[in-house]
Amino acid sequence: MNWLLAVAIAVSPAGSGQSDSLMVAARRAVAQWMAHEFTGLVGSGEAVMVHLPGAEPSSPLRPAQAAELLRAFAEGARELDLIVQVARNVDPDRAYVEAQRIFQVRGTDVRRSQTLYFGFRRVGMSYRLVEIRALP
Repeated sequence: MNWLLAVAIAVSPAGSGQSDSLMVAARRAVAQWMAHEFTGLVGSGEAVMVHLPGAEPSSPLRPAQAAELLRAFAEGARELDLIVQVARNVDPDRAYVEAQRIFQVRGTDVRRSQTLYFGFRRVGMSYRLVEIRALP
């Protein structure tokens, strides 16, 4: 199943404007992570919380700091797939996307899997990334 289909299945209620904009945010986050475009992923305005395996959760970071931290975290990996498992509104102002990351450690044949959570805050009819969690 490709990630676009997975997003369409996971988001509910189907057809609402709120879900449509969450699907757009989920697609954008997946595309930017896959391309290691972390500056675009975190945006330019709001602080972003970053939780990475083996490190204490960050306090909110400026976007440039968050992008650099994510870049350093992912630089040794070749992304193979990022499959959205769930995209859900938590309340009228917050949503999250859970995705399964499949990557290969550069220079090896080792494939690994990891769960990523993207936390969003609703602003108008769109969503802004405010948190990223990577689980081992």
